[in-house]
Amino acid sequence: MTDTLDLVVDLNTMDETGLPWAFLDAAPDPTRIVPGTHIVVGAGQVRAVATVVDIVDGIVHVQPLRGPVSAHRHLLGGRQAS
Repeated sequence: MTDTLDLVVDLNTMDETGLPWAFLDAAPDPTRIVPGTHIVVGAGQVRAVATVVDIVDGIVHVQPLRGPVSAHRHLLGGRQAS
């Protein structure tokens, strides 16, 4: 079972905010990317649940939660893995 990414984010890349980031227009469904919501992020085989911190000029900052997606699935609003 894999978790569908809401936003491709290289979790090792941070900007001056100290947070991982990505471009909003890279999201498969940008309507899911709203500050305060939890989304699935990652790249390659890496997946994590993260909180959307902010969106500024089309750049999304996220705060990944520690642990596997399965530990935080309840935060995803009932979405199922695909």
